[in-house]
Amino acid sequence: MERRTKMGWNALRVIGIVYAILGGVFLMAGAGMYFLGGSELELTIVGGVFILIGGIFGLLGGIFLAVEYGKRRRANRLIAAQKYIWGQVVDCQINYNVRVNGRSPVIFVVKYEDGRGVSHIFRSHGVNTYRDPSYIGRQVRVYVSDDSFRHYYVDVEELLPNTVEH
Repeated sequence: MERRTKMGWNALRVIGIVYAILGGVFLMAGAGMYFLGGSELELTIVGGVFILIGGIFGLLGGIFLAVEYGKRRRANRLIAAQKYIWGQVVDCQINYNVRVNGRSPVIFVVKYEDGRGVSHIFRSHGVNTYRDPSYIGRQVRVYVSDDSFRHYYVDVEELLPNTVEH
């Protein structure tokens, strides 16, 4: 079985879905008013405005979903390529900018030192777990695209199977 990323839901995905649905509803309502309005000028104008607003919402929703899909697809390609380095978890930071059900996600900070002595710092995606000091010092895989480390994916799922929340 092919291994996939477990990135969960984030704000960009939710907003993209909401905007796409709103755009579709506005487009349908506007098209109905525009084409069924007949000779009434007011109904035709209102229908045109609804079509314009629906198009903007639909376009924004499509862009948000395309960006999110691209990130997930890139992470899955990195995992499938199986080119990774081993990094050490040096910190578990809480992302206070996001709060879901009273909890903020944890971001793992991973450090990798290459053969030239240069330290590279990677950050994972937000993980819904508690900040646990036992994670610090553990080794995780960081999937990379090339030696520039421009695109990467920190595989924190290896850390989490040992944790059970009750």
